[in-house]
Amino acid sequence: MHSRMWVWIGLCAVLVLAAANLAILAAFPPEQGHVQEPLKRVNWILPFGPGFEYPDPYESPVIVYDGANETWHLRNVTAYNRAINLGERYSLDPTHPEDIRYTPGIAIEGDKISLDLFIRNLAGEDCAHANLAVATEITSLNATTGFPTGDILPGIATTLPIDNLAAGEWREVRVTADLPRPRQEESLILTVDLAAPYTLMTPNGTPITFDLRQMSVVESGPIPTGEGGIDPGYVPDPDYNRARLPRASASFVVVGRDTPELIPPPTFQAG
Repeated sequence: MHSRMWVWIGLCAVLVLAAANLAILAAFPPEQGHVQEPLKRVNWILPFGPGFEYPDPYESPVIVYDGANETWHLRNVTAYNRAINLGERYSLDPTHPEDIRYTPGIAIEGDKISLDLFIRNLAGEDCAHANLAVATEITSLNATTGFPTGDILPGIATTLPIDNLAAGEWREVRVTADLPRPRQEESLILTVDLAAPYTLMTPNGTPITFDLRQMSVVESGPIPTGEGGIDPGYVPDPDYNRARLPRASASFVVVGRDTPELIPPPTFQAG
């Protein structure tokens, strides 16, 4: 009697599992893949600069200022103007990296420094026109610790216009900034910052605005409402969004003529 009962229990379990599998196949047939959530990434015009390659003052380009002649010169020009292979970092398909080679092209003319920064349009829309924000900062550098010290002095903010950048297209853009005048034995850090545009204009005249509250990170046309949308009364906060725009920065150490060379801290290898 007990053996027959276990047989029936086993048959019922098999039938239940079969019914569950049929239900799953009906909901997600093999020819129809499961729809995934969109990637939560900042799909916008993405800048890149040599600041990513030189993360601390000991690896940043050094510019020497001669106060007597009011001239600046960049040490190791060829070392910092080499081509940088971006590899998979900015490829549209990371599994098939593109051969993207970007060169900073750092140059000093008079009291200004100029360099190329890399941008790529990942907004998913063709860009007819956009204005990228350029800003500079100057702060003192403690040559002993290698850390910035004191107040940060902002420079004059400017805009860099971009025209006709198709979706997925990349380009090098030229950025120019004023050079500081350190004292004879003073070390300064000059940071040149390039921020993605807050708004871009599409070829048909439609503005697209950066908005962190949106899943796709861009907002165009009417704001969606209802389930999964945004409240009808929602208004994007431009200051909040502008402060969080994707950006790139290039950092330079600007020293007076008689400033001792920066000595990097010793590195200790595990024994």
